[in-house]
Amino acid sequence: MVDKLQTRVVTTKGEPPANWRGSAEGGLSGPDDVILNALLHRSKRIVREIGANESAELATLRAINARLLREIDVLRQREAHALGLADRDGLTGLYNRRRLSELLVQALDEAARHGAKLGLLFIDLDGFKRVNDLHGHAMGDELLITVAGRIAARARTGDVVCRYGGDEFIVLLPRIPHRAAAVEVATAIADRVSLPCELGGAEIRVTAAIGVSIYPEDGCDAVQLLEHADELMYRAKASGELPRDVLIPARRRDDRSKLR
Repeated sequence: MVDKLQTRVVTTKGEPPANWRGSAEGGLSGPDDVILNALLHRSKRIVREIGANESAELATLRAINARLLREIDVLRQREAHALGLADRDGLTGLYNRRRLSELLVQALDEAARHGAKLGLLFIDLDGFKRVNDLHGHAMGDELLITVAGRIAARARTGDVVCRYGGDEFIVLLPRIPHRAAAVEVATAIADRVSLPCELGGAEIRVTAAIGVSIYPEDGCDAVQLLEHADELMYRAKASGELPRDVLIPARRRDDRSKLR
């Protein structure tokens, strides 16, 4: 009996059990390998599930981020549009007086730094009040839109065209080489504005009185340049002459209003 038991022990010592399997690395493993394999498969499944969940969450976050970026872009466009409206005249689409003031200060600073000249044209329409009185304000608005387009068409690239108020316009001429260049632009504008307009089946004609001032000869700041150009514009309005480049004595506003 002992011999049989010993034989059995000896026999099992040299042979693997019936449920023995080798490891993937070629090492030995015992009966617990089944449990280990089950745990390994379970861990792999958990990792795959976590990865899938992370992918879904990342996709959701990316979609949310993309939507937020689109909304930010829309808000920026709306803000830019609102700022643009704040800088523009509601009727003609030209720059308004507030924006002109900002751009004129900037242009003067740049001209001072580079030792350059700067021109300013002050434009007033002759005959506009008569159009309003005879044809109504709607026709007057159409005329202002037409005139604004004609002024912009004769301005140079880089010039700033502004509706200063009512039937008054300003053209800022940065970096002009000399006074004659500003007078040339003013003359071209006056010629274009004086062409007849077909509005509402009627032929409408107005003319432009234009005063020209030059930095730094006629003024060193925005106020001086505007006042100088304004004075010359009223001189042109009184005489019916094309743009002039001479300095005239200042008149009171009460006297100038009689010329309108």
